[in-house]
Amino acid sequence: MNIDINKTCADIQQKLSERKLHAAYSLSTKLRSQLIGVIYEEEFGFGNRESELPANIAQGEVSGEIVTLTINEPLPSMKELTASMQDYWLELIHIAIEKALQGQKLPYFNKAFVWIEITTPKYSDNAMLWDTSNRAINLIINNLKGTFFEDDNHEHMAFGVVGKWGEEGKTVVKIMSFERFKELISN
Repeated sequence: MNIDINKTCADIQQKLSERKLHAAYSLSTKLRSQLIGVIYEEEFGFGNRESELPANIAQGEVSGEIVTLTINEPLPSMKELTASMQDYWLELIHIAIEKALQGQKLPYFNKAFVWIEITTPKYSDNAMLWDTSNRAINLIINNLKGTFFEDDNHEHMAFGVVGKWGEEGKTVVKIMSFERFKELISN
């Protein structure tokens, strides 16, 4: 893997000494992505499944006709989405779906509504990275189709995204029928 983590750390240190805090923050998100990439390649890459992700990193449950997938990390921005980061998130999504599946059949919707709520840790740089449209939303949507709905076109699904501040980063995905969603918002 050709990632120079030391260079990124040196760049962060330089920006901090120059008091260019926004630039240092942007570089720190790059560093996070690089570290996840290295860890993922080392522990999980090329068929190596000796290591496991932490048990609480992803949860899934079915309650009636609503599926809730919870990933204990904020959905990355598109700028952070390296190939390793994408593989890592695919694994998290699949773990959450597997946990929702345990002991029951997953609902399948003719037309689904997908609600994505992303909690970002306080003091993150909202102006630089936190536009909802800049999040890697397609990473989630594309990995739900076929399992919960046929396709991600307007005939088979709709979605909404909301962000909020919190102490810990987290992404919660709720999948339900579009009709159920319309009932919920009309009340």
